[in-house]
Amino acid sequence: MQITITGRKVQVPDDVRAAVERKIGALDRFVGGLDRAEVVFREEKNPRITEREQVEVTLLGHGHRVRASVAGVDQHQAVDLAVGKLGKQLRKLKTRVVRRHRPNPQRDDVHHPLARLENDLVTDAASGAAAPQREASPDDPEWVPRIVRRKTFDLELMDPAEAVTRMQLLDHDFFLFVNADSGMPSVVYLRSDGDAGLIEIDT
Repeated sequence: MQITITGRKVQVPDDVRAAVERKIGALDRFVGGLDRAEVVFREEKNPRITEREQVEVTLLGHGHRVRASVAGVDQHQAVDLAVGKLGKQLRKLKTRVVRRHRPNPQRDDVHHPLARLENDLVTDAASGAAAPQREASPDDPEWVPRIVRRKTFDLELMDPAEAVTRMQLLDHDFFLFVNADSGMPSVVYLRSDGDAGLIEIDT
């Protein structure tokens, strides 16, 4: 895996870089086909915040993008937190890929490059019978949320500022609308820092 490490207005010591290469590089044990990782370090300037060291890791490969953004009291802790979070996300991704690319449940080999799973998640190699599946729960790292509700509604034409106000009034963390500036569907969403973000379609 190719790993790119960047410090945005912060220094990244050699020992931290070595830890990143070792720990992020080991994430390919969860899934195969991860081509590269982009690791960006930042520092929160507010001295009242204890966990000031921030790291954002993006893993890319075979059309998949897995991202984790965390903060810690130092860069080493931030890296460990990011690795733990990414590990859970990759296990979920692996489970989804195997289920999607397993048309024949009697087969114990899956050819998708991200679908390396243990035998207990595919079939019993000795008997060829489907292995028993555990009852998952939201606390399980392999939990995959189901789509249990669908909604259809008409998009309203408005500018992004009005969409943010509407999102706040509805007490939602995102809002879908037609952007009056571009005439295209867009989404405003609530960021972890309390501000709002805007997602637009690249035409």
